[in-house]
Amino acid sequence: NMVGLCPFHGEKTPSFNIYTESGSFYCFGCGAGGDVITFIMKIENLDYVEAVKFLAQRAGMEMPENTYDDSLSKLRMRIYEANREAARFFHATLLSQRGQSGLNYLRGRALSDRTIRHFGLGFADDDWNSLCNHLKNKGFSEYEIYSANLAFRRKNGNGIYDRFVNRVMFPIIDLRGNVIAFGGRIMTDEKPKYLNTSDTPVFKKSENLFSLNNAKSSGTRTLILCEGYMDVISVYQAGIKNIVATLGTAITENQAKLMLRYGSEILICYDSDEAGTKAALRAIDIINNVGGRARVIRLKNAKDPDEYINKNGVEKFKEAVKNAMPATEFKISLIKKQYDVTSTDGKILFIDEVVNIFTKLKDAVE
Repeated sequence: NMVGLCPFHGEKTPSFNIYTESGSFYCFGCGAGGDVITFIMKIENLDYVEAVKFLAQRAGMEMPENTYDDSLSKLRMRIYEANREAARFFHATLLSQRGQSGLNYLRGRALSDRTIRHFGLGFADDDWNSLCNHLKNKGFSEYEIYSANLAFRRKNGNGIYDRFVNRVMFPIIDLRGNVIAFGGRIMTDEKPKYLNTSDTPVFKKSENLFSLNNAKSSGTRTLILCEGYMDVISVYQAGIKNIVATLGTAITENQAKLMLRYGSEILICYDSDEAGTKAALRAIDIINNVGGRARVIRLKNAKDPDEYINKNGVEKFKEAVKNAMPATEFKISLIKKQYDVTSTDGKILFIDEVVNIFTKLKDAVE
């Protein structure tokens, strides 16, 4: 047997055993045990299917669901490789003279070099061909680059050109560490302000979350959900790692289910404007519908977590997280603002609406 210190609890005397003949492990200190899949589930904080995918990818094998079409399987692997190479290229550009405006923007948002490096942030310069040319030089075909949604086809059908131009780049990484997509923020007043990768053979916008690969190992069963990449990065830099964001769309049931695999309670921290409030109400209903519990973080005198932390500091933000309002209480507080509850009519109208909320509650105690 091989014996060592257990990675799942603190110890000074080795009690973690690996049984090479049976391909299993057991710790006599904390009782953790199982096979290689169990080990990956625990050490990487993945569910069973994701752990199998993790090991299959590492062994160069394809999951059975993809082997029906070998050409699709090979294309998926090439897209992963193209995305990884694109992320390296964007990061290198950010640190070069061509990326100075992007680096100034990120530093102006109070991000440290360490944070920029941790999230692999990058920059797409204003040359419409630089990434395409780089990837072609690395051996990728125009079809592979286009399939990864890293390029557009020219209208005359003759060639491709870069999808992301003059944007700060945010790589989107899955639970197994693959770069699966990008979000890009424009450096001018052009619209859209944010441009995201469309769905590809390796990426579905409605089924992924930004920074879940970091949040899954945060050591807590609570996840904070916010709206934007910068919110996540600012909060993470402040030392709070259990935070994720949707990818430019309203939350979906698939995203809610994914979050509930890593957190039993979701704290919604959307922008404090009217659109953010409406989005929070939608998110509450979606989270409740898939069996989760939600609370709402209200940030006073700031539109989002990034601005709030820069104005008030991380301790105040932690306090706001601690005081997150239960979802039902949040809904009631919004109704109360609509009526003059000092008057009889106001009280009646207020109670009528509140009763509608109560009748939809599934928890009898609540």
